[in-house]
Amino acid sequence: MGNVAEEYTERLRELGHDVQVFTPHYRTVQEDPDFVHRLAAPIQSGNAAFVPSLFRHLKNFDLTHLHYPFFGSAEPVALFHAMHPKQPLVMTYHMDAVAIGMKGAFFSAHQKLLFPWIVKRADRVLVSSLDYAETSALAQVPGIFRRVEVHPFGVDMDRFFPGSEPELRRTFGIPDSHPVLIFVGGLDPAHHFKGLPILIEALAQIQDLPWHVVVVGSGSLRASFEAQVQDEGFGSRMHFVGGVSHEDLPKFYRMADIHVFPSTERAEAFGIVAVEAAASGLPTIASNLPGVRTVVADGKTGLHVPPRNAPELARALRQLIQDTNLRAELGRQARRRSEQEFAWKPLIKKLEQTYIDVTRGTRSDV
Repeated sequence: MGNVAEEYTERLRELGHDVQVFTPHYRTVQEDPDFVHRLAAPIQSGNAAFVPSLFRHLKNFDLTHLHYPFFGSAEPVALFHAMHPKQPLVMTYHMDAVAIGMKGAFFSAHQKLLFPWIVKRADRVLVSSLDYAETSALAQVPGIFRRVEVHPFGVDMDRFFPGSEPELRRTFGIPDSHPVLIFVGGLDPAHHFKGLPILIEALAQIQDLPWHVVVVGSGSLRASFEAQVQDEGFGSRMHFVGGVSHEDLPKFYRMADIHVFPSTERAEAFGIVAVEAAASGLPTIASNLPGVRTVVADGKTGLHVPPRNAPELARALRQLIQDTNLRAELGRQARRRSEQEFAWKPLIKKLEQTYIDVTRGTRSDV
């Protein structure tokens, strides 16, 4: 969500729009641009933050764009627009909030009691795919699809492009003849749905093949994952590189041959990493989840596997590791499709047109 908000902000400002960003004061940042405002949050829990001052900061704008879910901050935004209906509200609905235990109970209660009221305040509800929206909490709000628009998230085609990084491979001692798989995702409890344990389980079933895996991401669970692969006997072939810089991330995609995206929950609603991999000319093996399956076209730009199914994931890995012609063709098609559907420039122009429409038009009633 943060990456999408940043891309929207930077690209809209490049087009001459005055975009101001309001976010909770999660931490002190030394060199924020003057258009980023970190507001005090009296109550915080994880990424949720109650920011009552948002209400007064929203005055005198042509419109507000809310990224949701944003517990504790969406509520004052919705309240402001309930009291100021002439100032349009655009909402990007990123995903359903999914959890277990007390947190899951809170999400369920919020979805039933507050979510319909919040979403009804929006003049437009933007979704990354209709496939995901139709199976999400949005579908429970009567009439909401009259205001839904599909706005996929994009990728910088100049930053991510096909190529090779032989020196980077040598840094990790990977032979040129060994296919490299790449996994990109957080290694912390908040990103439990990224599916790295399933990937490790699948890799244990194909140890007879030559492969190496590069894991890009950091988090508190990293040590346990490293211990798991050591126990499985392929620790030397699985490289945990931690978080990498903005500048270096494209290089790690270019050093790889196959992108693996084994997410397990519908909290994974789109998959920007899959779009980055596609722009880099990589085929993706992805879980057949709503939303994700619209980013990766089965048999055309990658392969679909059932979520949480290690044997099927192992089968797909074996297929692409062994069939070099297939993975090359899927990679070419992935790059072509990313150019046609996920390049940022036309997507931002579409967003700009939505803003123009809502500021000129009138909202419909639900």
